Amino acid sequence: MTKCSTFEAIVAHIWRARTKAIFEKDEDDEFSTVLFAVDIRSKLSPPLPNDFAGNAVVTAFATAKVKDLVEMPLPFAVGKIKEARERVTNDYIRSVIDWLEVNKGIPARCDGSFYVSAWWKLRFRELDFGFGKTVHGGPIVSGNDEFVLLLSNESSGGNGDGINVWMGLEKEIMQKFVSCVFEI
Repeated sequence: MTKCSTFEAIVAHIWRARTKAIFEKDEDDEFSTVLFAVDIRSKLSPPLPNDFAGNAVVTAFATAKVKDLVEMPLPFAVGKIKEARERVTNDYIRSVIDWLEVNKGIPARCDGSFYVSAWWKLRFRELDFGFGKTVHGGPIVSGNDEFVLLLSNESSGGNGDGINVWMGLEKEIMQKFVSCVFEI
């Protein structure tokens, strides 16, 4: 693979490490899924008005067999994420809107799938509500092991050159995950 975004590379690496940590050896034929938001502003037809304010995202997903995800090199996972982003077309968006209208939201899956949300470009440190610069920026609570949040390290006092990965996992699984993250 010659080119990918920072988001694609980081999510692919987290997806592989989390899959290695969560699934057992005898679960090689199971599937692992990562879900993430895709901005639809440039994909929707007719386009949203220029003065539209608010979120304009739908959820995309990448799925792979556990065995393939953990045994193939990182570009395999990156490719799956790129394919998921490319599937988000006007027809896909319209289908998601229809599905959400019928089902009234996205259910929790509890099957090893997880959702990644990238907040690293949100500059919490630049906010000032009249009391001075913020000390911390991020969610209030997130103990959900189905949700992974990517924050700039400046939200925790760093210089903004790195990314903090926030996720909730059971202690033993988190230890496995940390070990897998450093298997590059």
